[in-house]
Amino acid sequence: MGRELQKKKNRSSINKVTRRKQNIRKRPQITGSKLVADSWDKKQTLSQNYARLGLTHRLKSATGGKEPSKSQATTNTTAVPHQEARITRSSDGSVKVEYSNNLLYSTLTPSSEQPTVQKAEEEETDLIRALKHRATLSITKERVQSDREEDWVQRLIAKHGDDYQAMFWDKELNIRQQSVGDIKRRIKKWQSKKA
Repeated sequence: MGRELQKKKNRSSINKVTRRKQNIRKRPQITGSKLVADSWDKKQTLSQNYARLGLTHRLKSATGGKEPSKSQATTNTTAVPHQEARITRSSDGSVKVEYSNNLLYSTLTPSSEQPTVQKAEEEETDLIRALKHRATLSITKERVQSDREEDWVQRLIAKHGDDYQAMFWDKELNIRQQSVGDIKRRIKKWQSKKA
């Protein structure tokens, strides 16, 4: 009896629960810039690598997983809560207004009284300088027509001459349903290469 039940379990579409580790973290494969791939440290996490290289992987602030440093921990206790402002009055009568970092200033003060937020300038690493230099180089690679495409264009011209509308409606040669403008561009490119 037990053997029949085992066979039934093995045929079942429901997977067995095993002790095998599920959701094993895979290391990210660097497919972008060769500069980033060369300076990547596989022993570090993605966040650590990006911080070391001077890059950001999130446009907004981190949502967790980071231990606050001691200097941040002391400032966070006196920080202004989200979307609030704190007004403090000193003994001599002067008033000081502290805004939270993410408060919309335009809703509270006129544009002339908006506080200026200074961005901390980050140090540029060698990698960032190299990436900026590479971005200034305008490397454009022009698409070259393949032999097969040239043969297709020649057959279209041989059959229809300059009648692009007939080329468009030809179901035998224009099997990919290229538009009239696309056919014109391809023929123009082929003629310029031939000349």
